Amino acid sequence: MLFFGLGFVMSATEKNQTMRKLIFMLLLTGSIYSQEEVFNVQRYCIDEKPLRKGECDISGNEYSFVFLDIAKKEVVLFLTDTRMEYKIVSSGVASDPKFTSYLLENDKGQIEMKINKPKNRMEFLLRDTHIYLTIGKSTKMESAKL
Repeated sequence: MLFFGLGFVMSATEKNQTMRKLIFMLLLTGSIYSQEEVFNVQRYCIDEKPLRKGECDISGNEYSFVFLDIAKKEVVLFLTDTRMEYKIVSSGVASDPKFTSYLLENDKGQIEMKINKPKNRMEFLLRDTHIYLTIGKSTKMESAKL
């Protein structure tokens, strides 16, 4: 009740300043919130050389995630008991316009990562291995929770 009572006591200038502060805080919170996206892997398919699109040498649905942080230019893939970390070198539209393509790099070399527009399919294209992921609902992490 006290909060609503303050609205009557505040002048128009104070109300505008308060509103600006609230809008600024919402924008700031939104930018922090949108920095890291977590993709929940529902199923993975690993195609090893000789590469045959659509075939899986290894597949499963174990506990796996992809962390994508555009602001920090980082990608981390947790695939069952394997952790792969990459820096984003560049991004753009893939040869298929339904996908966004990322060139990733780590100490072992460069790979291509592709994410489709609805963000429910992801591909990691390494030289000798292609990893195809089916993604469940993705979430965004708040820095305050980390």
